[in-house]
Parts: sequence; structure tokens; C-alpha cells
Amino acid sequence: MEKNNTEIKQKIYWVGEHSFDIYKSTDPLILNNFDNQLLLFSRTEAIDNQNESIVYLDEFYPMMEREYVVSDLQKPVAVFLKDRNISFETGLIIGDASERLVQTVVSVGSFENIEIKEINVLEEEFALANKIQATNEFNMVDVSGFSILFLKEAMPFKDELENANVYKGQSTKTFQNVLNVANSEFKMNEFLYHLDNGVEEAVELSNGVEYFNKKN
Repeated sequence: MEKNNTEIKQKIYWVGEHSFDIYKSTDPLILNNFDNQLLLFSRTEAIDNQNESIVYLDEFYPMMEREYVVSDLQKPVAVFLKDRNISFETGLIIGDASERLVQTVVSVGSFENIEIKEINVLEEEFALANKIQATNEFNMVDVSGFSILFLKEAMPFKDELENANVYKGQSTKTFQNVLNVANSEFKMNEFLYHLDNGVEEAVELSNGVEYFNKKN
């Protein structure tokens, strides 16, 4: 199943190391049906540096004095998503909810996240100024056209699982569809094969994947 080269391919963002591992083990013929973009935090010797679709966040954005925590990653990730015009697209984001990079993608797209947006009405007619608190110095990104697929967590520690579920819950207010890999029966090749006909069919025909708190 390979698309005509003239067709516009659906975009998939593979975020984080776990997602990258799944990407590497997925059938290249199936992957070729999609416009694959990979986001990792840093370059390592184990990663194929010839893959032009990989963006290393610490090389894309000046990361001086920023740590691998959600608060410090928010602005760099938001800049990356805006650079890719994600606000004007639809597609799928794949990642492990226990990874900080994936959690940050959820946080920069969630207007529910800690009173991030303050709107002050100016005296000028019809003028609005949107202000973001200095502690949250980044621009929000509209990811509502995207669905997100959370992989089964690679770090099965209780506190990490609890934290991951918090971000999965936040994502239901942000993304078009929130999907969750529930067990080891899930096969990425199978899921992507059916994804061409829409998320509904991919979920119905793929083992081990389900909606997470599906919106009405």
C-alpha cells in the first residue's frame, strides 16, 4: 500500500526516544505513505545522523541554561511546532506520555495549563493585547487539528505512570483524538496501514489501541 507521489501525505510527528525506536522498527513501505517528522532532544552516536527528518531540539534552539524538564522545554518545543506550521495542519503525533518531551508537546498546546493566557483590553478601539506571564515565556500552539497516540509507557514506575496519565487527561482538551496503546498486542504497522482510511477505522481494526476518554 503505497500512495501516489503526487498525493499530499498525512504528517506524523514522532516525538521522543521511545517513539523513535518504534519508528525504526516500522515497515519502511508503510512509513513512506506519510510525511514523517522526528523530534528528539539531543543527538547520540546510536542515532542515524543521515536521517534528514530528525530534528534535535538542542541543536534547533539555543538551550543554554535549560534543563530536560517541561518548564524549560516549553518555549523550544513551541518554537519548533510553529516553525513547522503545525497550527495550519492535521495529522498524528506519536509519543510516550512518560517522556518530558512528549509532555511538553501536550503542555504547549493546552490552554487549560496553569492560567497561561492573560488578556488585557487596551483603550484603543477593538484592540486586544495577549500577555503571557514571564515565568511562562512561550507562545501557545494550536494543535487541535492533530490526533495524538500515546505509546505504552516504557518506564513502568508508579510515579511516572501517574504523571503520564495526568498529561493524557490534559490532552483530551487539546487534540482532535487521543489514542492510547493499551497492551502488547498493538502493532504499529497494522495501525498505520489502516490509518489511511481515518482514525476511527484504524482504532477499530487494530489490536491493542483504544480511545482515551473520547470526546463526545
